[in-house]
Amino acid sequence: MKKVLSMLLMVSTMSVSLYAYDQADRIKDMQAMEKAMAEIQKGLLYNNKSMVIEGVTNLKQASVNVEVAPNGAMDFSARFAKRQAQNIMKYSEKIESNIKDGHKHGAIKSYTKVLNECISCHNKIRKWN
Repeated sequence: MKKVLSMLLMVSTMSVSLYAYDQADRIKDMQAMEKAMAEIQKGLLYNNKSMVIEGVTNLKQASVNVEVAPNGAMDFSARFAKRQAQNIMKYSEKIESNIKDGHKHGAIKSYTKVLNECISCHNKIRKWN
């Protein structure tokens, strides 16, 4: 029984250590998200539908990868960041559907919601208060 448990522990440890999402990866993804947000904003301001859609696609790709490692047993930062990323995905889809339907104001409203998700995550995780 001890051998089985130690083998399971070893396999699970090895699978986690194969790819560890580190700070360099997070910085790269955050920069990609910032660039995508700027692209969406520019597309909205210039009324360029394809630029908005391309920015949304880039934002979705970058936000899928974002992870935060918990600092302890009672640290809920990872769960909070995951929920924020899910909300960003949801609002990004609304930006895309609104812009495709010609509802520019709805797309701008959803863009603002994405920006609010980013800011609230940075307030909590990076302690911007």
